[in-house]
Amino acid sequence: MSSPFPHDPIPHTPVTATPDPVKLTTSQQRRGLIALMASILAAGLTFGTGIPLIALILEKQGVSGTVIGLNSATPILATLFVAWVLPRSMRHLRTFPILMAGFALIIVSYLAMPALPYLAAWFPLRFLTGLGMAVHWVVSETWLNAVVKEERRSLMTGIYATMLGLGFAGGPLLLTFIGTDGWTPFLFLAGSITFAAIPLIWARDCIPTIEVSHESSGWQILLAAPTLFAAVFCSGLMDSAILSFLPIYGIRNGLDQDTSILLLSVAIAGTVALQIPLGFIADKVNRRMLLMACGAVGLLGSLALPWMLSTPWLLWPVVFIWGGVFVGLYTLSLAMLGQRFKGGALPAANGLFVMLYAMGSLSGPPLSGTMMDVVGPGGLPTVLATSAGLFLILGIARSFSSSSAR
Repeated sequence: MSSPFPHDPIPHTPVTATPDPVKLTTSQQRRGLIALMASILAAGLTFGTGIPLIALILEKQGVSGTVIGLNSATPILATLFVAWVLPRSMRHLRTFPILMAGFALIIVSYLAMPALPYLAAWFPLRFLTGLGMAVHWVVSETWLNAVVKEERRSLMTGIYATMLGLGFAGGPLLLTFIGTDGWTPFLFLAGSITFAAIPLIWARDCIPTIEVSHESSGWQILLAAPTLFAAVFCSGLMDSAILSFLPIYGIRNGLDQDTSILLLSVAIAGTVALQIPLGFIADKVNRRMLLMACGAVGLLGSLALPWMLSTPWLLWPVVFIWGGVFVGLYTLSLAMLGQRFKGGALPAANGLFVMLYAMGSLSGPPLSGTMMDVVGPGGLPTVLATSAGLFLILGIARSFSSSSAR
């Protein structure tokens, strides 16, 4: 069986046997994508606000950092569950009702939190918000890859990542206006996720019906394109490690608190600003080679980070590019996912894709924190460089394997 992803071929893997079922007009596809991007922006704003909000409330209540971390991990566990179960459910359920059910879970859970202000209640409630979030995540990416044209696939995934990043970046800023007390922030969260649903209701006739193949197991899908799945795991690990520990890394290396926070802000700015340019370039060149280049820049940036702290004129632009490149691994591998898997194989592949990102996100903070405790501040760049390096080794090995096969 020939592979549509020629650089990472695995013969005899039935992952593209189902024909593409998406039958929408060009106008419907365009309207659907506009609605999807608007929904992603509002959803990103909701979760970008909700994650720090709940952590701050628990901190004010005197909850330990360990328990706050465990509470923050429950949505990721929910994501793992949804990414495993949802593709199978899509065999029997239509896309639009699944999305609306996910939104309803999020709204009810956020409104229940101020009504049940108990730590024991917030664990299952955060799990429910994670379920709803993951439903939107998996369905949205499957929808995106199902309808975009191949020649613009990377650009569209870049726009998608930018909308999501803008929402997450804007969330903490909104907290300075709505505060963390009482019902107000939770009413805002319920309202903002409702706004995420409105564009999809407007474009409900533009949402594709995606068939799900019964032929492909998770292992078959993973072995069909291990490089792109390694890239998304690496992206999840590095993103979560940077978000959790880059300010702490700066402080432990002698930077003041404001400068350390600015370090993270510059990295986040890079993640937002560089996804569309990366996507545009990826549609013009070999996507796999650009993915490997992102991994190489991530490796070099991680190795250079300790030396750049004393060179501010170099530190800020490098951190900006470095942050964008790590998320670029996600943007490019998402485009390659849609290139590699078609039709009924796409939902299962996207579920595995999200699952591996979530597993990376769960791994990054404990690995980085432990290494920083063992070897000092250098533990963070060590973890990041190791992750990027292992990804590059796999990618290079796969390239040589492909060349030998040809």
